[in-house]
Amino acid sequence: MPLDVLIPSLGLAAAAVGIATGVPQIVRLLRSGDASGLSFSSSVLGALASGTWLAYGLLLLDPAQVLANAPGLACAVVTVVLAGRRLGVPLRRAGAAAAAWVPLGVGAHLAGGAALVGVLATVVSLVRMLPQVRTALGRGSLAGLAPGTFVLTQLSAVLWTAYGALTAQPSVVVCSAASAVLAGVVLARRCPPRHVVRSLHAGRLGGPGRLLVRPVVALAA
Repeated sequence: MPLDVLIPSLGLAAAAVGIATGVPQIVRLLRSGDASGLSFSSSVLGALASGTWLAYGLLLLDPAQVLANAPGLACAVVTVVLAGRRLGVPLRRAGAAAAAWVPLGVGAHLAGGAALVGVLATVVSLVRMLPQVRTALGRGSLAGLAPGTFVLTQLSAVLWTAYGALTAQPSVVVCSAASAVLAGVVLARRCPPRHVVRSLHAGRLGGPGRLLVRPVVALAA
């Protein structure tokens, strides 16, 4: 496939997956009301990251970034509101963080244009996962975390890494590669690989699940 076709297609695929990333977590919060294991700080930082990447995409007129982060920001804000209510955290903290972040974004744009805004977006994106990783590595329950969100985060991050490499956007590459690793850490804690293999082998997803893990079970035998 020619690069002039591959690159836009890859960007749109990354955007499509990115749009869906926050949906499983929102659904879980709405259905169960259980937010155990969810980091409110990470949720707020995620909203700031989406907003900053949206600004970066608008400055570059990058359709993939805009398409991904406009609805992504909306999902992130909904997650912040739901997480704050479920965890009993005042939403004014999120408002204060946003009020403090906007001048930084404007200053970055005035000082270095889109490139510096991209650096700022990379920094907040890298930092945003750290509170969630710390929470996941603790001893508390992680029942409130939606595994689907972190699976989609990893898939989206891999696609964005490839897109960033092909479009010479180092901020996108660094941010996405690190996000894939950190989301993997959280996912491994929420759904330990051994438990997942045993569950599939026991028939949780029927025949396809058993076929998927059969080579793993055979090697372990």
